Amino acid sequence: MKNLTRRDAVLGVATFAAAGMMTSSLAAQTARRAAKFQVAGQEPEPEVVKDEILVPPLLGAEDLKTLMEIGDPQIVDIRQPKAFLWNYSYAAGHIPTAVNVPFSKFRKLWNDPLSTPSEEDFTKLVQSMGLSYDRPVVLVHSSGAKGNFGFATFAYWTLKTAGFTNMSILNGGIAEWKASGGEMSTDKVKIVKSDTQAFINDEWLATHEDVDAVLDGTSTAQLLDARPLHQIMEDASLEGSFTLNAEDLVAGKNGKAADDLSIFIKIKQAGLDWEYDEVITYCNNGALATVDWFMANEIAGIPNVKVYGHSLKARRKAEKAKQKNG
Repeated sequence: MKNLTRRDAVLGVATFAAAGMMTSSLAAQTARRAAKFQVAGQEPEPEVVKDEILVPPLLGAEDLKTLMEIGDPQIVDIRQPKAFLWNYSYAAGHIPTAVNVPFSKFRKLWNDPLSTPSEEDFTKLVQSMGLSYDRPVVLVHSSGAKGNFGFATFAYWTLKTAGFTNMSILNGGIAEWKASGGEMSTDKVKIVKSDTQAFINDEWLATHEDVDAVLDGTSTAQLLDARPLHQIMEDASLEGSFTLNAEDLVAGKNGKAADDLSIFIKIKQAGLDWEYDEVITYCNNGALATVDWFMANEIAGIPNVKVYGHSLKARRKAEKAKQKNG
């Protein structure tokens, strides 16, 4: 059986569906992603992506089982190593081949409120996870709360900024996997450090300077606050911001993405002109901002959406540090 390559998806030559190996949801997402490549004129060279299996941004549990049967995905469980509630704990049970890289390790990249992570920083993260560019990456979160989906999108955005393009989030996280009858293990999977040299793709990354330029009027980018109202009431939005509560893009409390139609409607109702220059989305710590980015860029196919990696909390710390030193 021939594996699905990215070129195959773009050209419609061979798909999992044709081989009887793809569910309707995965087929639909693959078709959308293929269309994005066509519209953007991003058809890759076949020799670069030879035998690469294309995965959509969101993957169902059954589709992940299929992927594991015919491919060799790099599955990364971003839950805590140990926790009281089983769905938050890697040790309590995980997908058998999944390595454990807690969300905090991704967020740690942005600990310094004054500086943007370097290529060396991204390389250290990627190597410590044992990742390589030549196999698809699937991220698994804890389910159980809307915000947990944001942890997964933050990890996804971080890796995309580090040059990874073939990635998925397990939609519904570990609870969805368990509910589907997926195999579970309590044996820790050892991470073998890779020698991957990461590079920074800043296409989706906004810095302090980018936000400053919007606020002082030298940039025409639009600011998008991804926080819920109660957080905005505690710390006001940046001047001139639109709002799109990221939690409205997640269904129920199980950390699962809303359906596409609901996502498209919410995005449209945000009031931005999505075709007008860049959009910079932000929140308190980065997670909710990446939900808005993920839904707009990866699901709806809207380009020019960036994430303010430092977030508001880091911005406030940076402002205090400058006042203290200035």
